Amino acid sequence: MSLKQRFYAPSGKDPLLIRLWYGLTSRPVPPFPKTVQFETHSACNARCIFCPYAETYKSQPQGFMDEALFRKIVAELKTHRVRRISPYMNNEPFLDPKLVEKLSYIKEEIPGAKIVITTNGSRLDDRTIDSLLASRSLRALYISFQGIEKGPYEETMRGNLVFEETMANVLNLIEKWKKAGGEELFKIYVTMVATNKIDPYKATEFWKSKGIKSKWTPLENRGGNIEEARKLAPKDSALIKFVNCTRLYKQAYILWNGDMVLCCTDYERKVVLGNVGKTSIEEVWNSPKAKGIRRLFWEGKLGSIPLCRDCEIAGSSGEEEFE
Repeated sequence: MSLKQRFYAPSGKDPLLIRLWYGLTSRPVPPFPKTVQFETHSACNARCIFCPYAETYKSQPQGFMDEALFRKIVAELKTHRVRRISPYMNNEPFLDPKLVEKLSYIKEEIPGAKIVITTNGSRLDDRTIDSLLASRSLRALYISFQGIEKGPYEETMRGNLVFEETMANVLNLIEKWKKAGGEELFKIYVTMVATNKIDPYKATEFWKSKGIKSKWTPLENRGGNIEEARKLAPKDSALIKFVNCTRLYKQAYILWNGDMVLCCTDYERKVVLGNVGKTSIEEVWNSPKAKGIRRLFWEGKLGSIPLCRDCEIAGSSGEEEFE
């Protein structure tokens, strides 16, 4: 592995030479997260077979983020010039009727930020599409669309999603997006999780024929929260490959009530690092608890970290990067 590929989570107990060596050969954990992902509400209208939300939402508090907390988070992100902001997490972002207004507010406050959203496309009606295009707020819109056939799609995404309705929404978006300027506005990616329910090769080719970037991501067990992950795995081994997890080192995940959790796979709040409404993102990010967990991860002591101990990504090789 070349220099500066890995992060270094320092400890005051490290000898000076060790600190100097890793300071020269590794990437430092930033004093503030490079990417911040936060949900403005907690609801999702899908029940995807590769996502534990269908079960975990029953035991978790639900609600909308307070407006004051939303503005407090944006103000702090502005101060630290965060490079990527994703106002969604384990939810369907467009179930928030004021989402486009919030995207516009973030863009106005932090013009240089890359604002990225992932949606299942079910709420992309004419009014939402028009307001989204007019806002010119996004850097990229990722649409999670599982396969291109009704049966596999609905069997995979479940909830109240209907194949024909969502397909019409996405095709309508593409048409309007192209007329409004296409990639001059923002990029569109249609993504899917590679399971044995769909044909990801066929699906990606379909969307590429529409002039849209498309890709699949490997099925993961979401921190051990998907018990059936192995049964859903595709037979094609080329579809099963992971990259090394760097989430703990540079990304922050905030729930609607201000709780910062360990990871985007922490559907049950197993590791709450702190609450950014009561303190700040910076304080929680640099807390002894957060630093201690990053150190354990750096030392390879995954068994001591809930979620990481059972996660397929945590122990893989390579590097995870975002667009």
